[in-house]
Amino acid sequence: MKKNKRLKLNIEIASAPWGKVKGLTRRLETAAELTLASLPAPLLPAAVGAEMTLLLTTDRAVQVLNHDYRGKDKPTNVLSFPQFERRDLVKLGKKGDPLYVGDIAVAYAFTAKEAKAEGKFLLDHVTHLMIHGLLHLFGFDHVTPGKAARMEKLEKELMATLGLPDPYAPLEQ
Repeated sequence: MKKNKRLKLNIEIASAPWGKVKGLTRRLETAAELTLASLPAPLLPAAVGAEMTLLLTTDRAVQVLNHDYRGKDKPTNVLSFPQFERRDLVKLGKKGDPLYVGDIAVAYAFTAKEAKAEGKFLLDHVTHLMIHGLLHLFGFDHVTPGKAARMEKLEKELMATLGLPDPYAPLEQ
């Protein structure tokens, strides 16, 4: 875990294959810091000193979380568990106290299989999923086409800033 004044990112590796991904922790810390620095101005105060946990785990563990919290008995790539609504983050950020903003869980096998099927490097794909999950912790969502477009635009910009490919680009045939 790397500590700094902008972010306290707790990375918990609960599945051995995640531990074999070279450069994983450093990449995710860099991506998380960049994501927080790129939030809209009203959310920036809540990002200062923010704390979150990223659980890199098994498909089974994510399936259990997906069942228990979303009523879907199947694994998925990433789940986010925000502690606050966006409007509350804006209010709480004005107080200046560090906030625990939530948790993200990423399933190894599901994510690795998805990356392979989409012709992506696993490290790039998990970086995108962490960015996506972190944006959810700060109130972004994709429930409407407009909100999805804004969220995807920011995700693409963040990935490009990191020198990584557009995560939404169609596969080349």
